[in-house]
Amino acid sequence: MNNETVFETIEEVNKHISHLEEATCVKYISYRVQKRFNDQGWKPQDHKIRLYWEWKYGKGTPCIPFDGVPFMFIGHKLMGCHRGRGKCGVKKRQYLEAQREKYGKSKRNLLLKTKKVACPAVVTISRIVKFPGFKLEKDTSRLRRVMSISIKQALQTDPTSVQWKMLYFLKIPRVGDHKGHPIGEGADEMDDRVKCYIRTVVQQGVRRVKEVKNHMLQYVRTELFRDTTPPPLRCFFPTEKTIQAAVAQVIAEEHYSKIDLVNLLTLSENWKADAPRTNFLLRVQWECKNLLLCYQTDWQRQLIRRYGREVCFLDAAYKRTRFPLPLFFLCVRTNVSLIPVGLFVVQSKSVETLGEALRVFRQWNRGWCPAHVLTEHCAVEIQAVEATFKGAQAVFSDHLRERTWTKWLSNRSRAITNPQGIFTMMKAIAEALTREQYQGAVERLKQSLIWQEKRQLFKNWFTNKWLFEEKRWANAARANIVNFVSVVNGGLEMQGKFFTHNDMKVHKKDTLSQMLQFVVDSYIPQMHQRYMDLNSQSCSDYSPDSAVPPFLWHRPRSVVAHVMDSMSAAEQDSGIVVEQDSGIVVEQASDSGTFRVTSQTEAVSGRSYAVRFGSESAWPSCECKAWGNQWLPCKHFCQVFRSEPGWTWEHLCPKYRDHPLLMLHPHTEEITMTTKDETEDGVLRPSPGLPGSCCEWEGPEEAPSPQAPQLSQASPATQEREELQRECVARLTSIMESVGHIRDVDFLQELKQKTAILQTRSESMVVHQDTNSQTTPLTHKGKRKMAGVEIIVAMPKHIKVLSNIDVENVPKL
Repeated sequence: MNNETVFETIEEVNKHISHLEEATCVKYISYRVQKRFNDQGWKPQDHKIRLYWEWKYGKGTPCIPFDGVPFMFIGHKLMGCHRGRGKCGVKKRQYLEAQREKYGKSKRNLLLKTKKVACPAVVTISRIVKFPGFKLEKDTSRLRRVMSISIKQALQTDPTSVQWKMLYFLKIPRVGDHKGHPIGEGADEMDDRVKCYIRTVVQQGVRRVKEVKNHMLQYVRTELFRDTTPPPLRCFFPTEKTIQAAVAQVIAEEHYSKIDLVNLLTLSENWKADAPRTNFLLRVQWECKNLLLCYQTDWQRQLIRRYGREVCFLDAAYKRTRFPLPLFFLCVRTNVSLIPVGLFVVQSKSVETLGEALRVFRQWNRGWCPAHVLTEHCAVEIQAVEATFKGAQAVFSDHLRERTWTKWLSNRSRAITNPQGIFTMMKAIAEALTREQYQGAVERLKQSLIWQEKRQLFKNWFTNKWLFEEKRWANAARANIVNFVSVVNGGLEMQGKFFTHNDMKVHKKDTLSQMLQFVVDSYIPQMHQRYMDLNSQSCSDYSPDSAVPPFLWHRPRSVVAHVMDSMSAAEQDSGIVVEQDSGIVVEQASDSGTFRVTSQTEAVSGRSYAVRFGSESAWPSCECKAWGNQWLPCKHFCQVFRSEPGWTWEHLCPKYRDHPLLMLHPHTEEITMTTKDETEDGVLRPSPGLPGSCCEWEGPEEAPSPQAPQLSQASPATQEREELQRECVARLTSIMESVGHIRDVDFLQELKQKTAILQTRSESMVVHQDTNSQTTPLTHKGKRKMAGVEIIVAMPKHIKVLSNIDVENVPKL
């Protein structure tokens, strides 16, 4: 295989080396760089360097064949294997001696004094510049000299007329060039004997990582390599992080023991008896099958239909609660809180296990395919989400992102000065609403003291880990629906309260069955009850009256309070405008719903705000900070409402105006009952006007009966009824908007009598149809029954587990 490659940009070189490191599990470290190698402002006239026509004489450097085009070398870079020769050995010894003199011992107690084994493998990069305008037609020594003189004269007289092209020649070491250490997949995995010894030590009661490390170190040196010197390999001397993962695995197995398995079976039978429509799947660890437990109630399926079609949350709850087994919540943002709509437990966290669990929930909720899933900055979760949901994008939760930033900056070992100021600049980058604001915030960070001090650690961390993934966390790069769901109506505060899981932390030492019993019987029902109470309180506290405009009726309490405060602020400023002939001025930019609002407090600086009502596809927006923090109508919107009679709440973007997060949940007291949106085949029917909804189902389906009609095709009578329903709702909404501005008492009396008659007749029709729907039995021709299906999942033959699965398609185990 040819181990020499040519690239045109340094980005392509770095990407190729990254793929090489992933394939061989070997890191390459740069240990010699010629000056100006990374200088992007290089020009050929800056150097008087010898011209070459070919190169095949350097030892270890890439060969450059003759092609008639002259070139010059402008840099070499050598990247040695991370197990190669040691660097700065004298300085390291001096540093260790200084530490011993100061503290009496070394600052760090490392398992391996060094990992270097003098591996000779080296990646060599040669950076050259070719001059294609001086190509030789015939290769002779005389023509070479003449062409060299011509190039030098052209560079001296008119450098801009000389065309040049930069190339990178890369020479990669072969597998056989590595000496003294294994390479490839599993090269640094822990030796089975060491892993078995750690398991024995943990089972004997040793749980602290440092104590386990000391026992393991003694075992390797006195037992495995009693008469010889142990090789400096990670398979015999793993890092503390690897040891901690091994200890956690043993503890997790203790939480999931044979005794606890009996409790899980008893718990599943109780769930089956108490809630027959609850989905529950249990698969124990057996042979090649790993632990998988999934749970979802009927009311959780209803909430995921209402709030989870666009954006969902994947919460790794075990990280915040320090529970040994990977316990995850599937959550949705409701109009009043953040609430779990499903939970699952896996044996170990990997792309395969998380993807399998998510596919179970996708089958339980036919047609559920969120466009965006909010996770934390974890490559495993991102890959699992994007592989399970076709076309979905994994984005970062704002609260968890800020939590990660704070933890990284406050680490004392990194010696970050002024972490609060740096965090403020990073937060400004995330909260920028436009691309111009985003670029400006990034530029301010790059001009800050920490960037100018050339703190390479911070620059590499923020550039490679965050700026490279801007589409997952920056408001200016993310979809508007993600920004809306994240921050509207105090969304960041809701995330902060939910993701702490304080009530679950006290159960971190419980077994799996005990933790599940607490979560299912207490933790999740409390959140459900709080959701219903908050919706009911909003209904009773904000009943239609003269103080609240009609467009705020039947909306969450916090939404009403925020908009009312904004309207009060707009009225105060409008009073100043009338009295002092200054203040807020509204100028309509066009007939498309765009206005320019200028406040008196900002008139001196000339600051104004563009207010956009949006359209069918465009979201509303305002340039003020209040809109970016809440995504609710600010005082600038309210001033437009007051000053422009033709532009009201009803003219806002429909997918924003009628979004479930800005409305109360109808029939909250009956949320646990089956809704009309749930059809016989269990397929989710998206409501019209919701962005990001997807009804695509990729799992196995049974072929419909030839005689049975397709459920997705509505009859003409149904279409006519739905059209009439939409027309009636539109007319009633228009009446509600007008009632608040009518002052004629006689007309209001007449309207009251007519609406009372219509209300009585409508209620009688609803009762009549409900009665008919109860007497008409549902039939499932050609289908398996939807409830009460007992499934024996993968278990040893002498154990029988029954799960109550309310789904037509069950994953084949």
